[in-house]
Amino acid sequence: MTSRFLQIVCGLTLFFVVGCTKEEGGSVVSLTSGTAELYSVSNQTCEIKFRSEESWKASCLANWLTFSPKSGKAGENVITIASTSTNRTKQPRTAVMTIEAGWDRKTVNIKQRDEYAIFETDELNLGCQATTVGINFRTNLQKDQLDLYYTKGLDEWIIPGNQARTRTEYEGFIYPLHIKQNSSQSPREGAFFLTMKDNSGNILGLDTLFIYQEGSDNGYHSYDYSQDGQVELLNEATEGKGIPIVLMGDGFVDEEIRDNLYSRTMKQAMEHLFSEEPMKSLRDYFNVYQVTAVSDRNRFDGVSTAFKTKTDHQSTAIEVNADAVMKYVKKVEDIDSIHSLAVVILNTNLNKGMTYMIRDKKKEDYDYAIALCPVIDSLKSESFRQVLTHEAVGHGFAKLADEYVRSIEGSATETDIKELKQMHEKWSWFLNVDSEKDSTKVLWSKFIFDSEFANEKIGTYEGGYTFFKGVYRPTENSMMNTNDAPFNAPSRQAIYNKVMKLGLDKTPTYEEFVEFDRQHKPTKWSYKTRTRGAWDESWHPTPPKIIWR
Repeated sequence: MTSRFLQIVCGLTLFFVVGCTKEEGGSVVSLTSGTAELYSVSNQTCEIKFRSEESWKASCLANWLTFSPKSGKAGENVITIASTSTNRTKQPRTAVMTIEAGWDRKTVNIKQRDEYAIFETDELNLGCQATTVGINFRTNLQKDQLDLYYTKGLDEWIIPGNQARTRTEYEGFIYPLHIKQNSSQSPREGAFFLTMKDNSGNILGLDTLFIYQEGSDNGYHSYDYSQDGQVELLNEATEGKGIPIVLMGDGFVDEEIRDNLYSRTMKQAMEHLFSEEPMKSLRDYFNVYQVTAVSDRNRFDGVSTAFKTKTDHQSTAIEVNADAVMKYVKKVEDIDSIHSLAVVILNTNLNKGMTYMIRDKKKEDYDYAIALCPVIDSLKSESFRQVLTHEAVGHGFAKLADEYVRSIEGSATETDIKELKQMHEKWSWFLNVDSEKDSTKVLWSKFIFDSEFANEKIGTYEGGYTFFKGVYRPTENSMMNTNDAPFNAPSRQAIYNKVMKLGLDKTPTYEEFVEFDRQHKPTKWSYKTRTRGAWDESWHPTPPKIIWR
C-alpha cells in the first residue's frame, strides 16, 4: 500500500592514482575518490570504490548513516553508504570513514547536503466542520526548486490555494487550505509533501504534514446489542479438518448491522481472501465464520469500538485489544482457536493495514494471528482486496515476511539476521526472505534452477524484510512487496504447505507442490517495479508485530 523514497546512487568521478607498489612501500588501499556526497534526505546512497592488496575493514562513527559491507577481502571493492535520517540541521554535516588494510589507513570524507523544507508542525487535527487554514514552512530552496504533492484523494476534501512565499526566501506558506465538511461517520486523513528533485530528476521528500479530520457521528451511540456475538458459517470445508478463519467487523453500529452493511462487508472480505492463488484453489479446506460485533460508536479512539481499535494517522499502524478479539473468536463453537486466523475489518476507508502474530511461550504449536484492514476506498476496490490479502493471507495465515524496503531501515544487523534465522528454523516463518545471497544456498534455490518457474524470474534480489541491504527476496515484485502482483512461488509454497499441514496433517514434498502449482498458477505476472515517490511512503503497510502471551 501503502511507500518509500527513491534510492539515489551517486556517481563518483574524481580519480587519482597511487604510483607506488606495495613492494615499494606504497599504499595497500587505493581509493577511487577520497570524498562522497549524499543528498539531505534519508535513504540516499552512494558508493566508495577502492582496491585493497589485503583483507580490510571499515569504520565510521556517524549516527546518521550506515554502510555495507564493513569488511572484505583483497581485490576490487565497493562500500555502499546510505543516509538513515534527513539532515534538518540547516547546514551540511560531515563524517569520516576509515578503511584499514594491513598497515595502511585511508579516510573518506562523507558529506550530507543541507537542502531543507520543514513544515511548522508535523500534523494538523481538524474537526468535522468545514474550515480554512494556512500552513507555514521554512526552506532554503528557491521557489522553482520546491514542489508540493499530496496523497491520492486528498483533493476530494481539501482544496489547496496557490503556494506563496512570505517575507524572505527562507520562509513560506501554503494558503489557504479549504477543508470541506466531513459528513461521514468515518474519519479521513491525508498528507502534504514538500519535495525537490535531484540531478537525475528523481523526487526527494523533504518533509511531511499529516492531516486528520474527525468523522461526523452526530453523537450516535448503539442501543441494540441483540445481534452481538451471533455466528454464521460463510464457507464450509469439504476437504480436510476445516481450517478456521473468523471474520469480524469493528466500528459497526447497530443500524449498520440491521441494514446488512456488516454482513455484506464480511462476505466481500471473504471473497477477497480467496481471490489469489493458491488460496483460490484451496478454498475447500477452510471453514470461514462471521461473528457479529456491535460497536458503541464508529470512532477508532481505542475506547468506542468492540475491539478497542485505535488508528494512528501518522502511520499505517492499528492498535487492537487482542483479548477482546479472542473472546469473539471463541464464540464459534468447538473452534481450534490456537490455530485460527482472526480477520478484523474496520468500518472506515483509511488506508492502513496491520497484522499481529501471537505466540504462546508454553505452547510450541500456538499459531494464532489477528489481521486488521479497513475498507480501503470501497468494498470492491483493488486497494482493499490487495491490502487484505497481504495482511490476512500473507502475514496472518502463511507467516510470510514483507519483501519491501522502508526508508527508515538501513542494512540488516547481525542481530536482525540472527532473529530471521530463528524464525526460519524454529517456526518456519518468513520463508520468503533470506540473508543468504548464494543462489545455490538460498531457501528457494530449487525454484531458481527449476525451468517450471522460469517465467517468474526467481533469483536473489537484495532488499526485503524492510531492510535495503543484507536481506534478499525471491522476485522483483510480489504480493508481499507492492501488493499489485501475485504471490511468488516460494510464498505460494508456504501457503500450500500450511494448508496441507493444518488441513491434512501432511508435510508435502517439493515435487507435490510443483505438481499442484502447475495446475493452479497465477494467470498473469507483473514485473513492473513500482517507483515510490515521497508522497506515498507513509502509506506502506506496517510490518507484522509479534506478541508473546
